[in-house]
Amino acid sequence: MNFMSFKRTFTTAISPLIYLTLACTLFSAALSALPAPTELGQFYVKKQYSGQAIPSFSQNKHRLPKPIFDAKPEYIDFYYRAWQIGFEHFKKPQASSPFVSNFIDEAFNDNIFLWDMSFSTMWGNYAHHIFPSIDGLDNFYRLQMSDGEIVREVGEKDGHLGVIGWSEPGTAGNLNHPILPWAELESYKITNNKKRLAEVYLPLVKYRESFSKIYHPASGLYLTDKAAMDDSPRNKEMLAGIDVAAEMVIFDRWLAEMATELGKDSEAKHYLARADDYATFINDKLWHEESGFYYDWGKDNKLMTMRTIAAFWTLLAKIPNDKQLARLIEHLNDPKSFNTKHRVPTHPADEVGFNGDYWAGAVWVPTNTMVIQGLEVNNEFALAREIAMNHLDSTTQVFVETNTAWENYTPLEIKQGRKAKADFIGWSGLAPINYLIKHAIGLRINAPKNEITWRINELGRHGIQGLRFNGQGEAMNSVDLIAKKRKELSDDIHINIQCRQAFTLNIISPFAQQSYQINCQNKTEIVFINNK
Repeated sequence: MNFMSFKRTFTTAISPLIYLTLACTLFSAALSALPAPTELGQFYVKKQYSGQAIPSFSQNKHRLPKPIFDAKPEYIDFYYRAWQIGFEHFKKPQASSPFVSNFIDEAFNDNIFLWDMSFSTMWGNYAHHIFPSIDGLDNFYRLQMSDGEIVREVGEKDGHLGVIGWSEPGTAGNLNHPILPWAELESYKITNNKKRLAEVYLPLVKYRESFSKIYHPASGLYLTDKAAMDDSPRNKEMLAGIDVAAEMVIFDRWLAEMATELGKDSEAKHYLARADDYATFINDKLWHEESGFYYDWGKDNKLMTMRTIAAFWTLLAKIPNDKQLARLIEHLNDPKSFNTKHRVPTHPADEVGFNGDYWAGAVWVPTNTMVIQGLEVNNEFALAREIAMNHLDSTTQVFVETNTAWENYTPLEIKQGRKAKADFIGWSGLAPINYLIKHAIGLRINAPKNEITWRINELGRHGIQGLRFNGQGEAMNSVDLIAKKRKELSDDIHINIQCRQAFTLNIISPFAQQSYQINCQNKTEIVFINNK
């Protein structure tokens, strides 16, 4: 045997052993770097598992809210199909897991993801009396690190924190859009569960402060790896994302809202002041007046010029002034960029790097939900509904063809994304469930105020039966609201109402608005007078 053949034989023989040894070494190092279990979850009350048996769709379909939308029966078909898939993704923790609550699986892999689950709870809220999906976030609080950090993904089998080389704790790669307080507040508006709000407040305060680890003093911004937009063209040159900066403002505004609800007025004032101060900084540093857009900060210590959907997190944070808001809306309505056939692409169609796939331009329900709610907090309800209905219509058309919901969708045609997982409910349940109830039908619940606001924009018979809110389990109020068919938008609206407990109903049409005290003693019919 010559030297070269001996070398090949020797290398082939030992390579598997070398790779195995290296893998074990890396795994051992990773394990040794993880905090001890006793160091985790110090700020949250729940330490041990408790939860109900996982419910089935077939046995609980009749207990779900029953939407009515005569003009588009396919919406209703999509709604129930989404719930059917969603029930299949309700999970109980594995015996080897440190998880403490049942949860909605994101339908991606064997980890749970922070922003996936946070968004998934928002459609799960409508079945809170069947499966309290908000409890799934307990698993993140239970594994919160002693410095307040909460990792973006956790292993379902053993609770491992992050992924080696991708999302380790303490790195910018761990960032997964810190929307936990948004999810908690959305749940609170359905349940009025102030006890839970109080229990999650301290973990969220600690979580907010943990972002100091990725603060970049030289720029005054927060280091950003990908911010969950894995293959966005912006990633190559980006140092700090506009989305992450805006999310620090939003986080403080959410904490202020929670503090106010909990009677912590001085803390609410502190968070609002910090939010306003940082919003001013963002406007000074990341707004480009000539193009009328917010941009990321580049590694060359300059403002980047690549537009992405990340800029619209500023809407949710209420950062733009009136003129800036108008400029951003121009971009959203531009058919060359963000106003594609299926709205809103994560990367505009006329921007360098657009290909319509994944985060290089596909349409995703979490970012659409951010844009829509951002418009609403800035009182742009008409455009918000226009985008929501475009997404609901588009995803429903794809459902009719494929019988499922997808991870993402193509922006230039009505099809599922070319890089998209099927049965992604998960966050894609937001369109057939939330968008139908909140935008197509137009119902918004505010349980702490014991009220429902109904924005009526449809002519056909529409409404809902068995809408649950305010309380826990079967103690929750159950409301039927049905608007009869009419010929013109300006016609008066006849509404039938049934309920268990008294509440306030606010009705808003394009022409008028009126509040009613509904006593629930008998079936009620009201006539909403549309003042022309």
